[in-house]
Amino acid sequence: MASDILANCGYTLRHITSESLTTTTLEVGVLCIGLCTRGTARIMINVDTYDMKADSIVVIVPHSMVHVTDMSPDWEAKFICITRIELLRDAAAQILPFVKDAHSMHKFLFQEREAIASSFHSVYNFLDMLLRDEHTSCKYEQGVCVFRCLMLGMREKSSHYHTKTYPISSGSASLSLFNQFMLLVSEQCKERHTVETYSDQLNITPQYLGRICRMYDGRGPKEIIDDLLILQLKAVIKNTAKTMKEICYEYHFSTLSFLSSYFRRHTGFTPKEFRNKYRAGTL
Repeated sequence: MASDILANCGYTLRHITSESLTTTTLEVGVLCIGLCTRGTARIMINVDTYDMKADSIVVIVPHSMVHVTDMSPDWEAKFICITRIELLRDAAAQILPFVKDAHSMHKFLFQEREAIASSFHSVYNFLDMLLRDEHTSCKYEQGVCVFRCLMLGMREKSSHYHTKTYPISSGSASLSLFNQFMLLVSEQCKERHTVETYSDQLNITPQYLGRICRMYDGRGPKEIIDDLLILQLKAVIKNTAKTMKEICYEYHFSTLSFLSSYFRRHTGFTPKEFRNKYRAGTL
């Protein structure tokens, strides 16, 4: 993985290949926009899976779990990662209007990939030049300008693109509640595993939260919580040396046996079996 980092610039650039990717599952704490430059791969963002090929674009919002599989030997991707809070807020204001429905967003990005890929290349190359130029003193300000151009272009195209039709009864209030729930789950699912802990924070009943989730996602709230929690557990079991006792404590399970039965119910393996199979390459 290339290291083109200047922390005070508000952004970093990453050039990743199938050979340089040291772990296939990671938690992403920043906003990333990525472009597949060649080859193919399959990427799971939280619980949604997308096939990447040349000129495919992906958007990864903060606090996402990402899992990359089925990489071809020649797979390469470039990422613009937003690290400075001011730029992150600015980017979020532009991109969140069409991040609400991940499936629709990535379908839009796939259909518009050639036009967006061209813009991405231009912005990436300009940011790369800024990062490497030792005599440029306003890297952040210039970076903000070109990044805004990319965000505005994506938002402009997305404003004419709608793939998902919601029932007439669905309104901005229910969609706002659904988005708040998804954000809470991404931030709190380590500590909070029940529907009631989220519905209480939203000041609605668990039954109403269930109707909202099924309206916009097709899954119930408990299924959404479990899907993300299992994804995080898989990542920590595979990619860390933490003991099961440490994982049990970190993810707020009352006992080791409860963690084991929960994980087995959703994956078919106990956590220890899952780790052993992963290390043996038999998953």
